[in-house]
Amino acid sequence: MVTFIFLFWTLGSVFLTLNVFRPLAKRSNSSFRAILVSFVLGWLVGDLLPQWILLNLGLLLLFSFSDIFSMPLGWGGIVVHVSGWIILMLRLWIILNLPARLKLKMEAQLGNLWTKISPNFVPPRNIFEIDWQSWFNPNKSVDDPRIEIIRDRVFHQEAGFQLKLDIYRPRNTKKKHPGILQIHGGAWITGSKRQASFLMARMAAQGWVCFSVSYRFSPDIVFPEHLIDVKRALRWIRNNAEEHGLDPDFIIATGGSSGGHLASMMALTQNRAEFQPGFEKADTSIQGCVPVYGVFNFTDPFDEKSPFPAKAKVLKILCRGTPKTRPDCYQQITPANWISKQTPPFLVIHGETDALISATETKEFWEALQNEKVPHSAFLRLPLVEHAFDIFPTLTAQCIVPTIAQYLIMLHENHLNHSGEK
Repeated sequence: MVTFIFLFWTLGSVFLTLNVFRPLAKRSNSSFRAILVSFVLGWLVGDLLPQWILLNLGLLLLFSFSDIFSMPLGWGGIVVHVSGWIILMLRLWIILNLPARLKLKMEAQLGNLWTKISPNFVPPRNIFEIDWQSWFNPNKSVDDPRIEIIRDRVFHQEAGFQLKLDIYRPRNTKKKHPGILQIHGGAWITGSKRQASFLMARMAAQGWVCFSVSYRFSPDIVFPEHLIDVKRALRWIRNNAEEHGLDPDFIIATGGSSGGHLASMMALTQNRAEFQPGFEKADTSIQGCVPVYGVFNFTDPFDEKSPFPAKAKVLKILCRGTPKTRPDCYQQITPANWISKQTPPFLVIHGETDALISATETKEFWEALQNEKVPHSAFLRLPLVEHAFDIFPTLTAQCIVPTIAQYLIMLHENHLNHSGEK
């Protein structure tokens, strides 16, 4: 029995290692549950590698009380496990060296606008500069004496529901600070506004006021109700800007996955009356957008040439139909259809090993932005990076979030220069 368990565990480790580098569940024919499991396992094993190794060392210790290591099978298993750890550590070494590559990509796309900005915090350059405490205890990333966090402030309520937001702000709120509107992911059907708290806390420590907002979920509502909820949050934020030391003239939208889609729609549909029922005259302008592993394609999942049945199932819930039965909704929900000369700057980011959303659809959205010559924009395609890489302050997040922060600072500096405030 012990031999069977050891064998099963060893083979499982092999598959989990392979899944980090190439998700084993195929989007074209796998169920939603299979794709979700593949993503979660790839994300946890890849980004929480130190914890994974410690867990496996504990299991090896338990097996040492049996006679498994008196057989060739036991020693062979150890070789397999150690080889897997080395391969996974090689991935982390690549991630640790990623910031230098990102710097070159941003310089190539943004030129002097990027090179003249000095980042307020930098990614780790070696293992000694990694924030190990936050990696092992994510709560440490928001435990910063320079900031305060206000939870569950109600920004909208009607009969039957309340919408709330969290505020991350610097202790000094006397002057006007730039703002961030953070929209969480969760396939429009679930999620938590505490996602991306690492970015929010870091930006608040640098003098930004950050608002992480909630919205209602499908199937209770249908698009564009999700977008309307977030625009209600933006209206509340601007109405209460003075209380929180916010500059209402500079707010960046950001979000991951479905939140990346909604952030993009916020930037692309500024002041559109059809998405602001009852508050048509409210200012819902956005000065920039950073969608991370966002969703941009809403028709290909239904095409026989590019099937994605799991995503199609979610979209049917989101729009209460298909592109054939609800063409207006699918036309409305697609970000590329809203790109115009008034589109603000975008930093579009996607991981190449994303198990949930293909980086190809983000690349196509980026090409649409380029066709319209959207200024001060950039696209980062990240090697060996999974979906939701920024939720916990892992090494992956620590190496990528500083680039996002520097881009936000760049947009703000540019805004100040053009508004004559600097």
